[in-house]
Amino acid sequence: MKKGFTLVELLVVIVILGLLALVAYPSVIKIINDYKKEAYESQIKIIEKVTKEWAVEHPRELPEINESDGTFSCTPSKKCISIDKLIDEGYLSDEAKKNPKGGTLNGGEEISCHCKNTCKYEYKYVDKETCDASKN
Repeated sequence: MKKGFTLVELLVVIVILGLLALVAYPSVIKIINDYKKEAYESQIKIIEKVTKEWAVEHPRELPEINESDGTFSCTPSKKCISIDKLIDEGYLSDEAKKNPKGGTLNGGEEISCHCKNTCKYEYKYVDKETCDASKN
């Protein structure tokens, strides 16, 4: 009597493993993509935090807040600080340019001023097309 598996038994095992992989693959891909998204959002929060630190040390480069007869306004209304500038000035390491989703981050943090009863600065990450390092 021979010991071993028949071809049919091996094919059944391969089909079962294939079905398990087919079911598990989308879940694994979703977990990986969710992780990359969380890492990206965390990276953007770090960039926002160091931009706020930069703003504290460079108040003259921020949009200017004006008051006239109790009315507040900002001029200019936006300023963009590139990631390269933050790296050059020592606020970020070169690692900050790595995009967790792949590639590199080439944009920067846009600082805008909004006034109603008082004025406040808002920070938002923008891509390279809207935050050109050569303008700052």
